[in-house]
Amino acid sequence: MLPFVIAFELLNLAASLTVPSAPNHPSRHLGSNILPNVITQFPAGAWVENIAVRSNGNLLFTTILPNASLYEASDLDCQSPTITRLFTVDIITSLAGITETSDDVFAVVGGNFSLTTGSVKGTFGLWRADFTRGRPSHAELIASLPDAALPNGATTVPQNNHLVLLADSILNTVWRVDVKKGTVDKAAQFTPESASAAASGILGINGVHIHDGYLWFTNSTATANPDTGDLESSMYRIKVDKNGVAAHSASPEKALTLPSEGMDDFTFGPGERSIKWIAGNVDNQIFAATPNGKYAVVAGASNSFEVATATACKFGRTRRDSHVLYVTTAGGTINGTTEGGKVQAIDTTGFRV
Repeated sequence: MLPFVIAFELLNLAASLTVPSAPNHPSRHLGSNILPNVITQFPAGAWVENIAVRSNGNLLFTTILPNASLYEASDLDCQSPTITRLFTVDIITSLAGITETSDDVFAVVGGNFSLTTGSVKGTFGLWRADFTRGRPSHAELIASLPDAALPNGATTVPQNNHLVLLADSILNTVWRVDVKKGTVDKAAQFTPESASAAASGILGINGVHIHDGYLWFTNSTATANPDTGDLESSMYRIKVDKNGVAAHSASPEKALTLPSEGMDDFTFGPGERSIKWIAGNVDNQIFAATPNGKYAVVAGASNSFEVATATACKFGRTRRDSHVLYVTTAGGTINGTTEGGKVQAIDTTGFRV
């Protein structure tokens, strides 16, 4: 999610956001042979925030702007995939993180958020999208989050998939929701925890995922390198138990630092590999990093719309596209031109960090 102190000129919101996908555009990047493809492009002003992949290969993605909608992309083999708006949650303005809790059942977090005024505490909740009986036409509220200030990234606890962890980017809290019971508690609390953070527009913890017994999380707050003065941001990890709670006496350890103004959501892969693929948000880039900290830019550039304001990424789940990284973006304004968010496919075959 983009820090709301950084504003785009979001213009000309369209009533309908379903548009044909664009043709393929080949592009070369550092250390890779990658062929990007636009799955769908939204009008200026639309912000696509997060993504999940169904077991049938279809993509699900959420929007923060102009409304709280969940979309599905199907027929990905076609030149113009089918884009369907499944539902809009009318009582809130924005949907953010999404995660699968059981086979073809997803949880998505949402609430009221604005680029100009920020988030509204007390408006957030976790919602269910159940595909087991066909395409859902509405979202079911799992639990309200009255104490959350800006829940953002979402992930499922692997050993107990009825537990969902949510990263609160303002309070630096990891909320835990039991989707069976509808209960909410804290899995972890990081510093600083500031009630005034919303007013300052400073965002902290962003994407969260459990991998190899650790909760990994990115930080949207950049700091200046003491030697070069260049902005950089870091990814951290902390040991967690089988219920997703930070282990007793465990503290976060820095796992990776990138030349980034603020990391957004991320994923591991492809398959069982431990390479981290990280959305660079306002850097307009996707990074890939090995376990030993070596990294490369996979796609995008500071002045490129290819993955402008990259917000999240996930690998495909079928044999056909398990090597394809699907990226959501929020778009933005570059050199006087404004573009809406989109969903981009990046073929990582042959990629080497």
